[in-house]
Amino acid sequence: MEKVTIRIPASTSNLGPGFDCLGVALRIYNLVAVSRSTKREPLAPIVAKAADLFFNRTKRGRFAFSCSAAEKIPRSRGLGSSATIRLGVLHGLNELARRPLDRLSISRLCAELEGHPDNAAPSSFGGFTVACGENVQRFAVSPRLKFVLLIPDFEIRTAAARRIRQDLTHKRCRERWQRQRDHRCIRFRGLRKSARRVC
Repeated sequence: MEKVTIRIPASTSNLGPGFDCLGVALRIYNLVAVSRSTKREPLAPIVAKAADLFFNRTKRGRFAFSCSAAEKIPRSRGLGSSATIRLGVLHGLNELARRPLDRLSISRLCAELEGHPDNAAPSSFGGFTVACGENVQRFAVSPRLKFVLLIPDFEIRTAAARRIRQDLTHKRCRERWQRQRDHRCIRFRGLRKSARRVC
């Protein structure tokens, strides 16, 4: 295989109180094409970092490649556009390298690059996801549920948004929120197990 094109859905995260752990996939997609190349080409930093992590973790021989993206997901609008590019690169390289990683491993690499799993998980698995540490739970979303997106006409980069939140939130409050986040993940897993037993 010399070329592969990956379609990755957008996602929205931080649902209600689910900061950094809850996310849902949306039906807007980016297409990322990765192809082997005969010579090394300059790569965007986001692509190069994803490739470095892939080759370092898989221990596969590094090969030259090119990467392009057809982007339908607006950047820096809270729809996980960076996660889709990273996932596209990771999945593309994985295919060209004969699949040394499974989907969960790729999702974890993307979460590592992103610094949080709430966009990587739904864009990897679809549906509604609960991510806690390296664990991901997926729930199907009813097709009757419709999402309406209000997209601002200005960009807000994730790092900047996080700095604002940290400035406004006292350290002790953040620690309490992190404990609550972990408890929410545990409760969601419990609900899923209960649903399985009932069904």
